Amino acid sequence: MKVYTTTFRCERITLRAVRQLVLAVALLFAASGTALAGGKTLYLQSANTAEGQNSIVAYDRMSNGELVPIAGSPFLTGGTGIDNDTNGKLGPNDNDTPIVLSADGKRLFAVNGHSNTIAAFDILDDGALRHVNGSPFPSMGVGPVSLAISGDFLLVANRNEDPHQLDELRGAANGNYASFRILPDGRLDFVSIVDIADGQKPTQVLVSQRDPSIVFGNEFQVDADFDGDGDVSKLFSNEAFVRGRLRTMRLDSKGRLTTTAAVDLVETADPAPDVPTVPLGIWDHPEKNILYVGFVTRNQLGVYRYDTDGSLIFLTAMANSGQDICWLRVNEDGTRLYAVNNLPREDEKDNASTVTVFDVSGEKAGRPDEIGRVELPMPLGTFVNNRNIPQPNSTAFQLDIDPSGKLLWVLAQRIDQTEGNQSDLGNVLHVLKINRGGKLSVLKSRHLAQDGVHPRARPQGIVTKDT
Repeated sequence: MKVYTTTFRCERITLRAVRQLVLAVALLFAASGTALAGGKTLYLQSANTAEGQNSIVAYDRMSNGELVPIAGSPFLTGGTGIDNDTNGKLGPNDNDTPIVLSADGKRLFAVNGHSNTIAAFDILDDGALRHVNGSPFPSMGVGPVSLAISGDFLLVANRNEDPHQLDELRGAANGNYASFRILPDGRLDFVSIVDIADGQKPTQVLVSQRDPSIVFGNEFQVDADFDGDGDVSKLFSNEAFVRGRLRTMRLDSKGRLTTTAAVDLVETADPAPDVPTVPLGIWDHPEKNILYVGFVTRNQLGVYRYDTDGSLIFLTAMANSGQDICWLRVNEDGTRLYAVNNLPREDEKDNASTVTVFDVSGEKAGRPDEIGRVELPMPLGTFVNNRNIPQPNSTAFQLDIDPSGKLLWVLAQRIDQTEGNQSDLGNVLHVLKINRGGKLSVLKSRHLAQDGVHPRARPQGIVTKDT
């Protein structure tokens, strides 16, 4: 791209000339296929499993969906990601919101799953990140996987399912939820713990958009030798379990968490099969006291109403045309819900992960209506996973909606970590356009190896920010 310079005397500039100059610059950027970012950023976590090499990859977001790495990216978190070297075992990487922004958008927090710490960053004017003093901080548990913000408090779900912290997983420690006060300088001050003493594994913590004192926890444990080959499935715990539940908690004015209820999921299949209903992703409606749950083993979208103290009342479970419904997001208007389906569905003739769109506007908030589904690109072929079935090498995990409501970002992981897979591909960020009516179309995909994400890492978490 040529750069043109013009010399002129300041006192001779007219308003018309200024307008023409601004227009020329805009046209120049448009011609090159980009647009000025204007303080719009995107962050994702590499989850690098090399010692001390976990990092946050930072981009300027262009209006057309292009990404430009921010100078200095990736930014080391001071810790290590979880190494799930189990050829696809359910559990260690199945979580949501491992990175979050503070309420004022000035700080970013990220988990170090293997190091049991939380990194805290200041977000600089150019979008670059700088550790706050003392970062990273102890997560007060084992295997932190999910974060949430409520005012000046940071909440952490410590899952305790790291394959390389087996003593803790097999009884030396419990999963828990921990709360911290975010001090004015960004440091974390520990406040409280809700201990999970029965072996369940917290996978996500979520603060109600309607009431910041109501907190939801999602818990599931899948420890089963599905295919009879211990070298593949790797039974982690002392006993075989497939189970899950939802938890509601209260957060008081001092940041103390207490449980109000722990609710087992209703069985939506009759007769009930050997594998029960298990929850994965959770998200709430911005305008109604409704919590949505991905019933992953049923391919259904679960719907709950909650009252003023957070108590959950099951409403319904809606059919979903995708396979293994997992992570969820509702747009700011409360009209559309987007669900990531981790696996292809054979009877729908899918080849890869998909994203389902539900209408949750008005009365449909309590009874969502599926209105569309899009299949994501698949950069590699399939392999046989821990359940002894073919699975795409790259499958979708977390997602985020652009603050403008025009783009949806989906992060896909390279699942096949066996020695036979020598490709650098598989870790991908997909960009989808949100069309009129909320339906989706794929714009482009970005391979993350070029941005410092190691091929054997499984990137986790994505957030977008406008200044």
